[in-house]
Amino acid sequence: MRTPLVLLVAALSACSGSPVHVDEAPPPSGATYAGDEVCTTCHDEAATAYGKTIHARVLSDPSRPESERGCEACHGPGSIHADEGGGKGVGGIKGFGSEETASSRSAACLNCHAKQSALHDFLAGEHSFGTVACTDCHAIHKPGASPSLAQKPPGLCYGCHEDLRATFALPQHHKVPEGVMSCTDCHQQHGSRNTAGLRDADDRTCFTCHAEVQGPFVFEHGAEITEGCTRCHDPHGSVNRHLLIRQSTAQLCYECHTVTPSTHVQPSYRDCTRCHVAIHGSNTDAHFFAP
Repeated sequence: MRTPLVLLVAALSACSGSPVHVDEAPPPSGATYAGDEVCTTCHDEAATAYGKTIHARVLSDPSRPESERGCEACHGPGSIHADEGGGKGVGGIKGFGSEETASSRSAACLNCHAKQSALHDFLAGEHSFGTVACTDCHAIHKPGASPSLAQKPPGLCYGCHEDLRATFALPQHHKVPEGVMSCTDCHQQHGSRNTAGLRDADDRTCFTCHAEVQGPFVFEHGAEITEGCTRCHDPHGSVNRHLLIRQSTAQLCYECHTVTPSTHVQPSYRDCTRCHVAIHGSNTDAHFFAP
């Protein structure tokens, strides 16, 4: 696990625009940069695919230093690797295999991409602490538009979050499987300081689409203020209408409102929100009745 000092240095480097180096071993002594032509000799198929990517276009700029140009910008100096006939890990070449730590694999990417504001929180994010590396989601040699994902969401996300595949298959769900929404509409996959990696704090992520229940209201529903939307709703999917976490609305309400008013007749068989229509908050009635 990284120390707080490493995280602090990485965060400050990202904000300042300087390269970030985390858990990355130095190249072997005497290794020099051989150039893409040498790499292509053995890795023709990978080089052909790589040549069609945005990385190839950017890293081929001759004005860039050798250490930030072509294949060796990510894989490191390859002279010893080539002289010894190649092979996995030979000559200290970086292969981005599973035997390398996640932080080491990500470090090569962060050398350039940590300057992007969307990645400032990556090292402190749940994916990073969960030993997920950039290359677990991004296929760098895959031709196509940036960000060269190995698979499109939500399929990519299901690779780790298999439980959510089942949740999104429930009768009531946000339209992620249908392609109307994406996981990343709500979650910042590159790290967030918010709960569950949400793009915004508290319930503001929900209010991006559901602005009509945002408020502020003259009479606020206490559950929404203190516990938020997920106190009553499951954001991924539910067998209940409106993504409620309980089938019976009354049952859900009773979890907080344990004392039933004497004026209510057979409350167990009633739908609370049939009368308390403005349940998210009201500007006219303290009991959330319709105006």
